[in-house]
Amino acid sequence: EDRWGSAASLWQRASPTDPQRAREATSGTAPSIRETKMRRTVKPAWLLAVAAAVLLAASVAPSRAEIAATDPFVTVDGLKFKLGGEQFVFQGFNAYQLPEGAGDWGPVGKLMVKDIFKQAKENGLTVLRTFAFAGRLKQNALMTGPGEYNEKMLEAIDFVLDEAAKQDIRVVLVLESYWNTAFDKDKTHANGIHKYLQWIKASKNETLEVNDFYTNADCKRMYKDHVKFMLNRKNSINGRIYKEDPAILSYNIMNEPRCEECGKVLQSWIDEMAAYIRSIDKNHMITVGEDGFYSSEFSNENYMKMNPGEWANNQGQDFIANHKGKDISYAAIHIWPDDWNHREVRFQHDWILQHIFDAENKLKKPFVIEEFGKTREAGESFDRRNRFLETAFMDAETNVLKGGAVAGTSFWNWYGRGDGRGDGYAIFSEDSSTFEVINKYSDRLKQAVHNKDENAAAFTTEEFNALYGLLSSEGRVETLAGKSGEPGHADGSSDKTKLNEPHGLALSGDGKSLFVADKENHVIRRVDTATGETTTVAGVVGEPGLIDGPAAEALFNGPVAVTVPASGDFILVADAGNNAVRRVDLGAGTVATFVAKETPFGWLGNPQGISCDETCEKVVLVDSGNSRVLDISNGKVAVLAGPEDKGWEKKGFQNGPAANATFSFPLNSAMTSDGKVVYIASNDNTAIRKVDLSTGEVTTLAGDGTDGTRDSENIFEEPARFRWPMGVALSPDGRLLFVADQYNHRVRAVDTQSGAVKTVAGWVPGFQDGAIIATDSNDASSFVAAMFNTPRGVAVSAAGDTALDIFVSDSANHAIRKIHVELPASAVEIRSNGK
Repeated sequence: EDRWGSAASLWQRASPTDPQRAREATSGTAPSIRETKMRRTVKPAWLLAVAAAVLLAASVAPSRAEIAATDPFVTVDGLKFKLGGEQFVFQGFNAYQLPEGAGDWGPVGKLMVKDIFKQAKENGLTVLRTFAFAGRLKQNALMTGPGEYNEKMLEAIDFVLDEAAKQDIRVVLVLESYWNTAFDKDKTHANGIHKYLQWIKASKNETLEVNDFYTNADCKRMYKDHVKFMLNRKNSINGRIYKEDPAILSYNIMNEPRCEECGKVLQSWIDEMAAYIRSIDKNHMITVGEDGFYSSEFSNENYMKMNPGEWANNQGQDFIANHKGKDISYAAIHIWPDDWNHREVRFQHDWILQHIFDAENKLKKPFVIEEFGKTREAGESFDRRNRFLETAFMDAETNVLKGGAVAGTSFWNWYGRGDGRGDGYAIFSEDSSTFEVINKYSDRLKQAVHNKDENAAAFTTEEFNALYGLLSSEGRVETLAGKSGEPGHADGSSDKTKLNEPHGLALSGDGKSLFVADKENHVIRRVDTATGETTTVAGVVGEPGLIDGPAAEALFNGPVAVTVPASGDFILVADAGNNAVRRVDLGAGTVATFVAKETPFGWLGNPQGISCDETCEKVVLVDSGNSRVLDISNGKVAVLAGPEDKGWEKKGFQNGPAANATFSFPLNSAMTSDGKVVYIASNDNTAIRKVDLSTGEVTTLAGDGTDGTRDSENIFEEPARFRWPMGVALSPDGRLLFVADQYNHRVRAVDTQSGAVKTVAGWVPGFQDGAIIATDSNDASSFVAAMFNTPRGVAVSAAGDTALDIFVSDSANHAIRKIHVELPASAVEIRSNGK
């Protein structure tokens, strides 16, 4: 016999960006690599091994308090679950396969079920979520046809419910599933909603698409008949009617329903089926059972940005709309970081907190993290997976501590001792380090219920920063200029200003003036850092050209970078479209060419970066198109690093003596105030390079030539990486280099001594002010994490002894943003030196 892995198979859950892959995800035809990984052959020796393991584990019977038929049901009271008048918060688990094991493996399967419940109770787990259907193989299908049931599998569900009650464990019954996870030699066999489509095809010779399930009258009737049958079933072991059994916590209407580009159709079906379930069963809670996507048919653009990808916008689910109905008792989500290509704890954290916010403020209903986990390859350390579990548990605990909507969590998916099945997310009974984490946080969650404190959190600030790779979680982002997010040109107050793809930034020595290379307006702007008041200091709006003279009449062509001395008397501009460097004399109000296109080393090629020391006596130009760094002090040109000629043919990634070093389209630079070191954002190298001006040595400070998103000390043990870094700026003491990481849509900080990289702010592309990272507090605005879209310039000033103000040209949002960040106590040594 072939035994198959999880109903939540990786290949099915993958982002359906490819139409063929999306079709495979609903066809029941698994790729061969999936079959290779998931097939397990059961042999008599294996069954004996399972039996031995389970009998040994079950040899000591635990003390227990059973759920009696007369016990109260768990109900909803505002944002809370209540059981007998007391708040009910649970740590739970998914084990979708338990009915299959109990029904299809004989005594061994039943022993395994008992063993899992015993171990669950020992680890403080009080809720099981399992599938009230079966049938990956035809022989263990619960339903063999419309209204036809396999009594053996029905009795298996009876057994699971009875054993759960004996261990004081409540059960979430999933009534149906969207996914077809059938694997059988008979290719006509299907499960999930696909079996209904197959039955209609067999009886009426009518071929339906998957989305038709939600509107076809026969499909709806068969689903309702199944619901009615199950809820009215009498347990063959303890005699309880399902709809009257307090051991059942709730029902999922369907596991992860989807209706591509037909969200309103799915919503109508959810409302209808929730009402139907409620008409039969007045006792139990009901939820949908979905991932928690936001639909373009219901939610605005800001919600779309929270989705794991654009593909999720049209899957039909909408977390708020789907859970708003009067018959939906509570809201729940699923999280699949690997399948959604978000393998970072940060995405999981933001996904959870966004939905907590919506549950508390939009839905005003309890909230459950219903499925979550992390893949683990054979032989891989458990640390990575355990970290993902810990962070979800801590988010839940923090919310419970503050009296929020979180009512429980259920990790995916538990397999018993000796069970050889399981997808990449499988947690086995023998995974001791993982169960240590589960046990620990089960205890903490129970304590949180009795130790509410609106200011409490499950972790310290230092732990939180380390978990999410942050320089600091204490701070906020605001828009200083360009608040509309629309391209254009307008001077004036902060609310009225408009910019057009701002690039490079530079601060005056007193920190009061921020100079901006407003690229597509072909002008240089000044922004008051206190008020956001904006003026144009040089250039003619919308007129590219190369004309020197009075600042109001001079022409630039796509200026991209600026630098100023501490005195703030003049501005040097990398005028990329003119392949020149210009000087704006602020006192005289004039513009002159500082370095022309033609040099002793050939033409300048689209220079993208410029920086200088405190007085601008030492000036460095990043000659991007020629992949080299030039010394242009006093307007005289010399090659500092990279090729003397034909640089476009000599791109590379080589460190060493400056004459031999190579770059690949470097973009911008930052120089130390003493003029001894310059840092280069080497775009195509996806790295931060360091040029020691005293020795001529070029080294790599951070990045390894591969684009990516990781910060240092990440759980994947991979190097820190960037995605086309552009703007760079040093903190006042030179200890931190801030990087505008364009296509990660973040601002990063690099320790100039160690090369360690941390995120300062930003995550997914968007235009949102708010907290540096979403945090669960009584301030509703703290749930909203700031977003950037293609940041390209950065400048930094001190904001007291332990804080920094970081200015960002948020290019695709046509705005100037300010990040105010409070440095943690552990980083006090990198604070401003008082300048």
